[in-house]
Amino acid sequence: MEIIKNILAFWPGFFRELKLLYTYNRAVKSIQGELEDQGLRIDWLGRVYTVVNLAEEYRNQPEMMQQSIVFKELKPTSDILMKYGLSEHAFPLIEKLDERDACAFLVVLYPETDYFNFWRTLWNTLFLFIVINLVLFCIKLYPLFMVWISSL
Repeated sequence: MEIIKNILAFWPGFFRELKLLYTYNRAVKSIQGELEDQGLRIDWLGRVYTVVNLAEEYRNQPEMMQQSIVFKELKPTSDILMKYGLSEHAFPLIEKLDERDACAFLVVLYPETDYFNFWRTLWNTLFLFIVINLVLFCIKLYPLFMVWISSL
């Protein structure tokens, strides 16, 4: 019974996140010029990304220290997102780039989703299909079951 509850509870969250992704994508596309002035790019999914190069003196610092410096470099971007109300939805993914001569980080800002996931959606669609077919099968058998009960 818990599986059916989880399947049915999945879909409202899925559509809520689909709406969030759609509105975030439209909002980011509407301020694309302002973001590009800060050196940011936007892909077709509405993710905002950039590469942050750190100065030479930060190369030997621990990676956590380097990431905090990256966050400091993203202050103008955070201000733009805050101005348009997108900062609460834009979660950063910071990944160190393997460069020999430079210390660089790829930063991707996107809305984090729990329900809007290909495999989870496929899994829940399959189970919902099975549950619907079981219910329809039981509805078809109900008259036969009632005839069988009355014959006893």
